[in-house]
This record gives sequence, C-alpha cells and structure tokens, in this order.
Amino acid sequence: MAGTGESRRTGALSIGARVHWQGHEWEVAEWQGPLVTLVPQDSAETPRAVSYRWLVGAEDFAVLVGGAAPTADISVHRTWERREDQEDEAALWQERMVEIDTGLAPGRSEHEQGFGPGTTLAQRCAAMSARLAADGIGYSAHTLADKRRKWKAAGENPVVLLPAARDRRPGGFTDPRCLTAMQDVVARRAHDSDVTIDLIREEVEDLLHSRYGAELGDPDAVAALMPSRSTFYLRMKESGLADALDRPTRARAALAATPPLPHGGREAVLRPGQVTQVDTTPLRLLARGDDGRPTSTEMTTLIDVANHSLCALMITPSRSKDAESGQPGQATRAIDLTLMLAQALAPWPVMPGWDPLSAATTSSLPFGALSAADARFTEATAARPVIRPELIIYDQGSPYVSEHFTEVCDRLRIARRPARKRSAPDKPLVERFFITLAHRFSQHVRHGWQGRSHKKRGRGIDRMPLYTIAELQQMAQEWVALEYQQTPDAGLRDPFRPGVVLSPNGMYAVQVARSGYRAVPLSPAQNRFFLLPRWVTPGKGGFMINYRTYQPIAQDAGHYREILLRGSSELPGRNGQWECRFNPYRPERVWLYDHTAGTWVTCDFRLGHLLTDPWTADMWQEHAEQHHAAGGSEKDEEAIALSLAQRDRRRRSRRPPPKRTGKEPIFQGLELETEEPSRDPYADLEEFDLSTLRPYPAQPISPWAPLAVDAVPALRSGAGGTEPLEGEQAPHPLAALFSDDGDGDGPADGSTAGGPTDVCEVVDAELVDDLDPDGDVGGEIEDDVWEA
Repeated sequence: MAGTGESRRTGALSIGARVHWQGHEWEVAEWQGPLVTLVPQDSAETPRAVSYRWLVGAEDFAVLVGGAAPTADISVHRTWERREDQEDEAALWQERMVEIDTGLAPGRSEHEQGFGPGTTLAQRCAAMSARLAADGIGYSAHTLADKRRKWKAAGENPVVLLPAARDRRPGGFTDPRCLTAMQDVVARRAHDSDVTIDLIREEVEDLLHSRYGAELGDPDAVAALMPSRSTFYLRMKESGLADALDRPTRARAALAATPPLPHGGREAVLRPGQVTQVDTTPLRLLARGDDGRPTSTEMTTLIDVANHSLCALMITPSRSKDAESGQPGQATRAIDLTLMLAQALAPWPVMPGWDPLSAATTSSLPFGALSAADARFTEATAARPVIRPELIIYDQGSPYVSEHFTEVCDRLRIARRPARKRSAPDKPLVERFFITLAHRFSQHVRHGWQGRSHKKRGRGIDRMPLYTIAELQQMAQEWVALEYQQTPDAGLRDPFRPGVVLSPNGMYAVQVARSGYRAVPLSPAQNRFFLLPRWVTPGKGGFMINYRTYQPIAQDAGHYREILLRGSSELPGRNGQWECRFNPYRPERVWLYDHTAGTWVTCDFRLGHLLTDPWTADMWQEHAEQHHAAGGSEKDEEAIALSLAQRDRRRRSRRPPPKRTGKEPIFQGLELETEEPSRDPYADLEEFDLSTLRPYPAQPISPWAPLAVDAVPALRSGAGGTEPLEGEQAPHPLAALFSDDGDGDGPADGSTAGGPTDVCEVVDAELVDDLDPDGDVGGEIEDDVWEA
C-alpha cells in the first residue's frame, strides 16, 4: 500500500499516529531529532527507532490515523488580529447568521416575520436580504447563503464575514526609484548635522537626475519620478525617515548601520560552518614582547553563526610605528589569518596544566560519534568542535582582502562576503564575543589588564611580570574549552524543547546529529599552502628569499637537480619562476613546489648552522636595516647572520632578571604541521626469528692490532659449527696483539697455554685515548706492553 502525498507530509506524522510500514501497523511513540520510535500493534515485531527520511521514503509507508488534534484555521486568527477595530461589526454579523440559521435572533424568544419555524433556509435568506435593503445595505439572498456556508465552515466565526482588508501598497503610488533615493540620501546624512526635509527633497531630486538622467534622456521624465511636495512629506513620515532626521547624530548613525538582508541575520542558518564571522580587535592586555618589553596585543576570532562556537582564535603583537627610531609597526597580517584558519580545521589538544574538565570527553560534545568518524579526536582533545567554514563574513581590513588570504580561501572552497565599512551590525556575533571576552577572561588576567578605556587604566601595569603572547594564547584557548563552549547561551535554544537553553557545544551536538560530520584532515604537504608564497629562480647554488640563500637538503638534492634541468617552470605570467612557500615566523626552512609532479623539495637556510636560537623574518629584517645603516649591504647575509647570532649570545650572557630563568621566548605564531613524519626504516621488514640468530666471533679492537691477522681459522666446507680442526688448537683472540720476544714466557705459536679454546668467546678490549694521562713520559715507553 503506497503512501499518498497527503500522508507523507511532516504535519501528518506526530506522536500517537498509526502508520503502515513494512507490512505491519505501527504507532509513533517518540520523535527525537531525526529518529522516530515505532511500537508495533501486534506482537510479531519489536519496537524500532528508524530515521524519519527512511521511514517516509518507504514505498509502503502511509499514515492511517493521525495523532494530532485538529487545529483551527490559522488564517482565521490572523484575520482576527488584523481586524481588531471591527469587533462591533463582527458581533452584528454573528447575530444575523444565527437568525438565518435558526430563525431566532440571539436574546429573543419570538420569531420575526419571515423567520418562523415553517420557513426554509432560502426564505430566511430572502427575508434577511429585504431587511438589509431597507437599511441601505445591499446583499442578495445568494450572497447571504454563501456567507452562511463560509461562517459554518469556519466554526461559526464571524471574522470571516468581514470584508477583507486591502493591504496598503508600501509607498503608495510613488515610484520605487524615488523611495530608494530618499533612503540613500537620509543614510548619507546619518553622520552629518541635522537638516530639514526640504533640503532632503532637493538632494533626492539631484540624485534622481544623476542616476536616471542618461537612461530616461528627458528631464521631464526624471522630474515625473518626484511626487508633489505634500506627498513627499507624507512618504517621509510613513517610512520613518522623518523621525530619523529628528534623532541625535549617534542614533541616526546607529540606525543607518542597520544592514538589510542578508546581513540582518534573518537568513536560516541550520548547520555548523554554514555562515561564520571573523574580526580583529585590540585585546587590552599587555604582554612581554620578544625584547622583554611590554607590547600591546590583538585578537582575531572566527565565530560560527549556527551554534556560536569559537572556531579559532589567534593573539598577535600590535605595535605602532616609532617615528623617532624608525622602527616599523606590527599588526595582524595575512599569514596570521591563514594560520588561524588552519587552526579551525584541526582539533585542539589539551595542554599540560589544563583543567581536566576542558577535555572533550567530559563535555556535551558527541565524543563517541566524533572519535569514530575522525581519528584525530582522542581523550586528549579539548572541548571545542572542528567546524569547516563554508562562508566567512569578514571585515574590509587589508589582511582580509589580501591576495594570500583570498588564495587560501579559494583553495579550501570557502566563500567570502565582505561586511560594510564601520558597520558592526554586519558581524554582531563576533562583536558581542569581544565584550564577553573582556568580561569573562581579560579582566581576570591580573598582570596586564589595561581596563576598558585609557581613563580606567591602572598604574604600574608595564612594570608587572607580564605573560608572553604564547602564554596568553594557551590561557585563552583553555578558557574557550573550559568555560565559553560549555556555558549556556540565551540565544541558543533546543529546537525540540524551546524552553531549554543550550551551550555552544550542546547546540553543536544537536546540529551535527542532523547535518552529519565528515573528517577532512590535511596532510603536512597540504598545510604548506597556508604559508606565504614566493616566486624564485633556482640555481646551482640555491635560490634567495629576502637576500637569504636556501639550498636543498641531502634527501631532496636529486629532485632539485631535476628542476634545474627543466629550467623554466612554464607557468603563465611567472617568467619561468617556481613557487616556494615559507613561514616568516620560522624561516630556517622553506619548501619549493614542483607543480609538474605535485611534490615538494625541502630547502634549508645556507647559514642556519650559525643561528642556533629561534629567529623570525622580522628579526632578520631588523638586523639587515642596522647593518645597512652602519654602511653595509643588505645582501651580505653572512654579516647579518653573525649579527643576529651575536645578539642571541649577548642575550644569553646577560644576567637574567629576578624570578625569571631561561632565555626570552619569541613570538612565532601558531605552530603548523608542515614536516612529514619520519619513516621507520624497519616498518616493511618481516619479523625476525631470534632463535635463528648465531653469535659472531669477537674481534680485537685496538689501534695497534694487525689488520691481516685472522683470529678465526677457516672452517671446512660443509661444517656447520665452529669447532677447531682436528689435531689443531684454536689461537687465543688476543694472541695477535703480543709478539713472541723469545723470552720463553709464552708459547712460540702465539697461543696461550691453559687458555680458552673456544673461538666464540667474547673479549672486551678498550680503546686507550691517552696512554700516559699523568704526563710522566720516561724510558719505560720502549718496554710498554702495548708497543707493536
């Protein structure tokens, strides 16, 4: 029995309904998420929990008896809400319909003429028509009969008898182009001083001429777009633009910043990663910079709109340009954004010292299902979901519109949508997160918190023992996994229980059960595309990036020679150059990409052996500028490398400040896995049977041992053991070290009397590095027993 289209509707299936499926009759006992629990009506089957899509998609599915109670017509209630001002008219029509239907008006005991017990319905309709005509209301008997049928079908609700209200046309008959121009002009004036409606009307007229003058070609046709002066005032009042002009400047600016769709947040976002928002803001926390001095910080965050989860965050140093010293400024760059994007695609590990409750196993995340689908989810994974963005709403700052960030998003197939300039409502969630971060995290960092404004900044903050940026990054990630992701959010409600407030992790668990999860781990080779690109020309001595020479490692030397033999890369618009990727925070190693084979050539800095401490491209540039200011050349990489190495030595030799041990860590951004895991050379070998292992005779180890002397005699052909030949005695393994001096103390054949005869005996011999450690070299040297 195939289910009909009516029976397959979602509204027809509810708790208590009886359905036909797989040849049996079932009752819907529970409906939770995508699963429907069915209880059989006979004892032939057991209760089952099946997918809703699988159930209604079956060929024999049909709803036999609906479980939901009949609902009233929603349009009736919508009409009643729209006609609240006509209650008296509705009550009058109710009396007329009751008198037509029963023949007796409400509240009366006697029938009127033409409405007696012996009259028919048609006669009563004709009598009511005559009565209304006498009052000046024209309704025929057929019209009244139709109204009665409509009244009965609506459950005797008189609202359906009222004349339908005609929806007013927005803007009346004014041209829509004029209405759009009115809104644009008022929006332009949002940040200016207040003006009158007359000035707005003049600017609207000028705007219409500039926009449609060339299109219409006739000034009179453009003037026809403008309504009369009184109508213009009316449209300004109806649209609320007149009230907006009377507001303060700040209120007008906020109203103008209210975005239309799709930025208004009214679009349906149902799955994780469907829409995300990213932004950068000052963190208002001082940190200890690379030079040990206080430095400001910035934070970049990526927020998921569907469940308010924090996909990724990154803290970077922020420094304005110093006009006196000429030191360049520093802020969030494109490489920081791409490293943050790579962080969103991988689970966070639980770092040492974190609270045990920050692990995913103790949170509301569906850890069992996630670990089964993604091997990267382990017991040491933090309580933060992995969300792959599909759309990013970004600010129009220079890092977000950079070529590198655009290229990485295109490679990952992530759509981008810019927000309007100076329009915080375009990214409401990420803007709100910054406020939450300040209230629930930043102000609890005692050392470094600067307050919400410079007027509320405390004293002596720069003299406090500040945290490094890496420490602040770890603290922020722990706070996200421990508190933010597990705290209920008033904006997140359970779709099946609207009264239940969920946390971001709880909302993600509900959504991922519906949308599913697919692990997309990136290999180290794929992670290298997150790094900055450089186009280089390989040569015999390597290639240069920012006046640093890079050469291939020994394992990739053959592949590098193949690239040299090819010469040009033959890529359009690149002048024969090859693509290279490098991390400015870890520039000691780069990767040259072979687009013909899709492989990489690993290259190291030529003078990397001089730089034993961590260094960055910014530090190299700083020393290159100092070397250039001293009269040197920026191309002198040896001198710059030595200067950078000496700086590290001076820093280590300097007496450390109190209560601080070790060298100052430098900021190197987020760590990205770009190195291939080391391969086990014994992985492909078969298991060795130790019972087949045979000992090998020990050899004497001495710098004075003769090389041509064999300590082990040759075995006879076919001999399987190590027994000496018949009639012969095996020489002692150390006999070759002592020459026969003829004193008769030892055997003449070099053997040791009474010594062991087994050639497989192991004898340990030590190498003597210093024969005379006391330095008393005398005449006894010629009698030394180690003399050859």
